[in-house]
Amino acid sequence: MINALHGRIEEIRPDCITVLTPGGVEYRMEVSRNTAERLSQGDRDRVRVFAYLQHREDAMTLFGFATEEERFCFEQLQTVPGIGARQAIRILSGITVAALVKALDTQDVKTLAKVPGVGPKTAQKLVLQLRNVLVLEEEGESEVAGGTLPQKEYRDMVESFVAMGHDRKSVVRTLSDVIKENEAAIKGKDYRSVEPMIFSIMLKRLS
Repeated sequence: MINALHGRIEEIRPDCITVLTPGGVEYRMEVSRNTAERLSQGDRDRVRVFAYLQHREDAMTLFGFATEEERFCFEQLQTVPGIGARQAIRILSGITVAALVKALDTQDVKTLAKVPGVGPKTAQKLVLQLRNVLVLEEEGESEVAGGTLPQKEYRDMVESFVAMGHDRKSVVRTLSDVIKENEAAIKGKDYRSVEPMIFSIMLKRLS
């Protein structure tokens, strides 16, 4: 599994980039317009591009993302019936992650329907399937915060509490608060060593 590529950007186009790794290998990655614009504004000589490898019988395609949040949205979009990898990238080219999450949270079907590759019917599917998966930490946030899309290691914990019957939005907000409040105790420690403490605090807060 390729998590990310480190290297220098050799070429940037609206829908793809070429990354040259220190080993001398160039990788072509399909990207959203938002990722292309973000990477074009940064230091092209030293980049870290998050990756998603689609392996099919007839082809292998490498997708790139400026942030882990965008990659997570890309993965979740593909869980919606009828949306494949390229349509997911097209959607993320037409709307930012923050705007997408806000539209889902407020059930703004009209805004979603205007995004290229969506339309009214798909917009309704997105709201029904992803509203409680991609959530805002606070109503009206303009950017995705740490609590909006939890760090990868905490996502299993979120799913555990959701499986217990707790509202996903409440779980994510509570987790974000607990992490911030215990930042000093968590900093520099392996997730496995602090997981019991975080889980215990979460259990008390949500009960």
